[in-house]
Amino acid sequence: MTRRRVTIAAIVAAVLGVIAALGAFSGNTAAVTVTAGTGGVPYATWYWTMAVAPKDENTLVLGTNTGLYRSADAGKTWSPVGPKGVQATSLVQAGDDLIMGGVVSKNPGGIVRKGAGRVAPDGPAAVAKSTDGGKTWQTLHPSGLPNVTIQAMAIAPQSTTAIYALLNTGALYRSADEAQSFQLVSKKLGIAPWALATTQGSEFVSGDMDSGPHVSANGKTWQPTSFKDSRGGKMVMEYATQPNAPTHILMSSVGVVLSTDGGKSWHTSLKSTVMFGPVTWVPEKPTVAYAVGFDQSLWRTDNAGKTWKKVV
Repeated sequence: MTRRRVTIAAIVAAVLGVIAALGAFSGNTAAVTVTAGTGGVPYATWYWTMAVAPKDENTLVLGTNTGLYRSADAGKTWSPVGPKGVQATSLVQAGDDLIMGGVVSKNPGGIVRKGAGRVAPDGPAAVAKSTDGGKTWQTLHPSGLPNVTIQAMAIAPQSTTAIYALLNTGALYRSADEAQSFQLVSKKLGIAPWALATTQGSEFVSGDMDSGPHVSANGKTWQPTSFKDSRGGKMVMEYATQPNAPTHILMSSVGVVLSTDGGKSWHTSLKSTVMFGPVTWVPEKPTVAYAVGFDQSLWRTDNAGKTWKKVV
């Protein structure tokens, strides 16, 4: 037990160091299989994203600054999968497939400062596709998409194959063919590029660690929404739109919050003093969702965010 407490304390200290120093921390990034009794989700300096396999609620794929990890037993054990030497910043479901976006980078800190905001490190784009629930991955080279860091991806709610890709330069692109090709939507997002999700129609939510959440009717002009995390800041980490209710959105921050009006207002869903990152809904069971804390914890809700239980 003492060893576990020391490990978690070290992880929290490392994450805080990353946020403060933005890349100065160098931790253990070895790929390992982790069991529920020895620390929860795999250790990483930065947790970016997570997705559930389209046809199996117990198969989870986690994106970190050291690549992808897969669990076939609802988060109890994990194994590294997918492309090597990448930061997997984004995972989305397109039809029956999973699409990963990110950057070819071994930056140990996960994030860097760019202008007034923070983003994933610069580097060549990383795009890959899995047709078997995350077991194997095929590298893609989409036409029309600049070969730079993919900061975030989002699926259009009215289509299961239309994908938005936000670059760390702030440019927004759209694909209508499961990331085989992209077209430019906007050269500049208009706010700091970090997290992105689509809601009803062509509306969006977006936000970052410094300026908080925003909403947009077209992905080009944005309005800030009122929000304070439990530490008094405006931290936004990641979004997840409920599959059968596009105005219902989970947003990770310090803990997890929920919006039922397309991101215009937020209320506490999972109260915590821990910073959370990846959050995702289960495609086959739209009231079920998972969230990952930076203390290596994994949480699950079975009632659309009303209550949560710690898995590991």
